[in-house]
Amino acid sequence: MIQHAGTTPVKTEGGEAWIMKNCIVPVDLQYDVDRDFWARHDKSSGVTIIGITDIGQTASGKLQAVSFPRASERLGHLVPAGKTVAMFESAKWVGALHLPVESVLKEVNTELVEHPLWVNLEPYGNGWVAAFQLRSPLPWITGEQARQAYQARLQRTFRSVRGVEDDFWCVHCNDWNDL
Repeated sequence: MIQHAGTTPVKTEGGEAWIMKNCIVPVDLQYDVDRDFWARHDKSSGVTIIGITDIGQTASGKLQAVSFPRASERLGHLVPAGKTVAMFESAKWVGALHLPVESVLKEVNTELVEHPLWVNLEPYGNGWVAAFQLRSPLPWITGEQARQAYQARLQRTFRSVRGVEDDFWCVHCNDWNDL
């Protein structure tokens, strides 16, 4: 069990990352720390992929459903900022990915409809949510600023269920043999 929370990134299978409360926070991504989303921009294609962070999937718990409201009619079209692109549901949480800036929706990961647990098990891999061609830069943070923001956030007590005294439920620390 890793509990590293240092300021120096460690090498992981996917590259350099900070490990915070057993969650992986890759160094090279942009983050919406308050909403637990990450973004990876591919300069060669101009496409930005967005997903839920490892910390976000941990806080939400075991995902039961992922859906993409009106995605088929939005693919390839300009979508205004604030529109819902994906919905997530676990036993204790329902959340949405709202488009952070005006963008062309290029692709949604429809595999998540059949395999919502990919978000839990591979948040930076097969668990990606949607791909966009952004019209303006994301207002998200990266690098040392992101590490500090997450470190400050994770110092606050997290309670997923009233009366449960566990500080942070974690897919990495629990036995998920029923997958």
